[in-house]
Amino acid sequence: MTRYGVSCLVFSAAFLTALASVQFAEAHPHVWVDTRAEVVFDEQDRVSAVRHAWTFDDAFSVYVIQGLDENEDGIYTREELSSLAQVNVESLAEFEFFTFMGVEEAEVDFDGPIDYWLDYDADRTRLTLNFTLPLKQPALVIGDLILEIYDPEAFVAFSVTEADSIKLAAGAPGNCSVEVKPAEEMDDAFAAALAELPVDQRQVPDEFFSVTSKLSNSAVIRCR
Repeated sequence: MTRYGVSCLVFSAAFLTALASVQFAEAHPHVWVDTRAEVVFDEQDRVSAVRHAWTFDDAFSVYVIQGLDENEDGIYTREELSSLAQVNVESLAEFEFFTFMGVEEAEVDFDGPIDYWLDYDADRTRLTLNFTLPLKQPALVIGDLILEIYDPEAFVAFSVTEADSIKLAAGAPGNCSVEVKPAEEMDDAFAAALAELPVDQRQVPDEFFSVTSKLSNSAVIRCR
């Protein structure tokens, strides 16, 4: 079990389809993502949503957009990428959107994604998936509210590359703050163990979860 009672996830054919069934990777992880997120508050000073922007590695990005430039002008518009964006967010639901939030053992539940689209940066050859996850019930921050972004199966490697990669959105209460804790570095021994897993194995052995849980990028939200 992962934190907050989320079940172990099995990387399925549905998500592989959403991620264009990338088969060229040789070992875990297979896809790398630079993570940015904003914690959104409502007018009653409650956390109401998490707004994501995930930028995929360039090899994956170039692979996944093949055939989507419908007018062959070299520019990938949001409209051309819209069907891929929809498949991505719909399939990610099986994996809880790799987004976990809670207080101690109490898990916060998310609703379906809204406001989603894909952007392609031709200069950097990288694709960014933008989407918002509303909470089913907005939550007052009493004590530490913890947000985690990671893949317990280590198939997707999420990283926080800047100090403000996870931050409070505009309009957050002035007495609230966020402390970002990037994922721990994967040690060489564990990386070697992951590399031994077959390319088509989606679920890591149970004994690996004590390590993969430390690969979480987390943020502690506090309001005083």
